[in-house]
Amino acid sequence: MGALHMHPRIARQTARLRQIVVISVICFAIYCFLLVPEESLDSPRSANPELYQSQPRQQQQQLQREEETHVLPAELLSNRFLTEDQCRASFPGLLDQVDDEVAKGPFKLERPKSNLGPLIARIRGGQLSILSAARKSDLSRDMLAHRSASLHQIANAILTWPRPASAAAPGSSPFSHIPNTIFAFNHHDDPQESTFSYSRPADPALQRTAAGDAKRFFPVPHFSFYSWPLPFIGSLPRAARAISAVESQLRFSAKIPKAVWRGTTWFNNPRAGRLRQNLVRAFGPAAPTKKDWADIESLDWSTLPVQTGPGAGDRNASNALRIEDFCRYKYVVHTEGVTYSGRFQFHTLCASVVLTPPVAWMQHLTHLLRPVFSYTLDPASPDSSSSSSSSSLSSSSASSRLPSLKSVFSFLFFPSSSTESRQQQQQQKQIKPSGLPRHPIDLGPRESPPPLLPYPAPWVRSAWPTEHDPFSANIVFVAPDWSDLEATVAWLETHPRIAEGIARRQRALFEDGGYFSPAAEMCYWRGLIRGWSEVVRVDEGAFDELEGVTWEEFSLKEIHK
Repeated sequence: MGALHMHPRIARQTARLRQIVVISVICFAIYCFLLVPEESLDSPRSANPELYQSQPRQQQQQLQREEETHVLPAELLSNRFLTEDQCRASFPGLLDQVDDEVAKGPFKLERPKSNLGPLIARIRGGQLSILSAARKSDLSRDMLAHRSASLHQIANAILTWPRPASAAAPGSSPFSHIPNTIFAFNHHDDPQESTFSYSRPADPALQRTAAGDAKRFFPVPHFSFYSWPLPFIGSLPRAARAISAVESQLRFSAKIPKAVWRGTTWFNNPRAGRLRQNLVRAFGPAAPTKKDWADIESLDWSTLPVQTGPGAGDRNASNALRIEDFCRYKYVVHTEGVTYSGRFQFHTLCASVVLTPPVAWMQHLTHLLRPVFSYTLDPASPDSSSSSSSSSLSSSSASSRLPSLKSVFSFLFFPSSSTESRQQQQQQKQIKPSGLPRHPIDLGPRESPPPLLPYPAPWVRSAWPTEHDPFSANIVFVAPDWSDLEATVAWLETHPRIAEGIARRQRALFEDGGYFSPAAEMCYWRGLIRGWSEVVRVDEGAFDELEGVTWEEFSLKEIHK
């Protein structure tokens, strides 16, 4: 009988133990439901399945707060004499691309076979000298201007190089803190390995040789930091002041609710196909259907040169916009050219949303972009992560914990159903959001719509592995065939708070953060020269026979025949 019937005392203890377990589970569930912070339960998960590696929402919100409060004083931004430690503290991430190249280790600089190659210059004892350069007769007027502007930037960086106290010891050279080196400078649009160039390829496959060796690219600030003698652009400092004047008088909600673009249609990289032509044909004035949301035109260069003013003698397109006037639009369409586009940095100073295919050519600050990809935009998402959706977030935070409570009970009392539930959750995570619709663009009755291109392409996944959500992004990447450009503009128009946030974060980073300031420009050049000198290996004998010309003499010959 003892084997078949439980002793009364044991039965009472078992019942009491069962009550204690049930009460403990209920208390634990109440604790999770009411007391545990939301991020403790939900931060490892995302409400939307992620197609890429993406940042946790907490980290994204922290980055957003940092961007919005990172406003540097004007006196610092105009200080060209910052030490490298001060530079790195003031402009986080400024020298990331330089550091990446230095981390790859040494490389050898070969002497060009002719003067038509990159310019070769030497820094010795704080003096900049030109060892070899293409003749003026071999270069166009624009190329001469670009080359001269960049060399002026380098000379200014050397002249403003701060002298540490250790270099002031008696008998020491006044220029001992400036590294002696020989460097190559490529002033053409196409970047060239082992040179200072205006950009580098974003595609990792283009950063290696056929044998698999790493190519070395050292992006430099654009020549417009010194001057760009076009009547509707000028220098970057001039444009920055003009853009600030526009932004100070114009709220985002009052900007023109259109996507604007101006440019020449024949500047396309072979990998991009007819990117610019198709943009104008599908959405320009002669598009098959009128696009009220678009102000997209090809520049008309048929007009006479400018007759008066600082740009006298230069050609001026009749439908050109001054670079600051792009900021009067809510949306600015960006297209790269043969490689990079020099206008990009100007557009990022606007508090407007930049819409661009994934950037394929990295300038010296492009790595600071935080893109949201158009295919991840949810048509049903709310317009704000804080205000308009705060109530939904608070209620959803509770509802999102219910599965956790169910899982506790299921795990304790129904282990088989708990396993099935976990399998269902895994299947749900694999379901990807449909995103915005893509439609082949209409090029008119005489040409069939081009097929949709893969988006994102494999190289994009490698070049831009981190995806940001709309609440932390500062730029929008759209499909390179423009198949979702119209849908993206429509989505932003129905999500004005998100659109304004993207635009605000962009300007907050590049303007308020001072990354295009004179201080940051000099910081970058000195960091670049220092980094280059650490890893370049030069056969001095190969350059000894070159008779150098001081920069001062060379610069005068550049402007005088």
